[in-house]
Amino acid sequence: MTELLLIYTSFAVFHMPFQDNYWLWKIIGFAGIGTFGTRFLVQWLYSEKHKESRVPPIFWWQSLIGTFLCLAYFVRQQDSVGIAGYCLNVIPYTRNLMLVYAKRKRDSQPGFEPIMRESTNH
Repeated sequence: MTELLLIYTSFAVFHMPFQDNYWLWKIIGFAGIGTFGTRFLVQWLYSEKHKESRVPPIFWWQSLIGTFLCLAYFVRQQDSVGIAGYCLNVIPYTRNLMLVYAKRKRDSQPGFEPIMRESTNH
């Protein structure tokens, strides 16, 4: 919680870029909410296409970008509830992207195919 307070007060002391541009920050806030909210639509359509529940990498990118946009808006508004609601989201979204790209890298390297054993009936 101390870190959050430090971040919050540092933005209050230092002037954010375009701080006084009301409409710019409204657009940033709505873009964040829109990006964050539409990720479920993307996931649903992706799952329908594959006929099973799946989460595409774009879902995690939308989550991360939406979180950053919302955080920027809430910091500008000095809204501690909004900041608290989004600040830790970055961790699981980033980790999921790391897992996705690590798997892609593993799958693209030759010699690491899984060994399948044939089952025998006794």
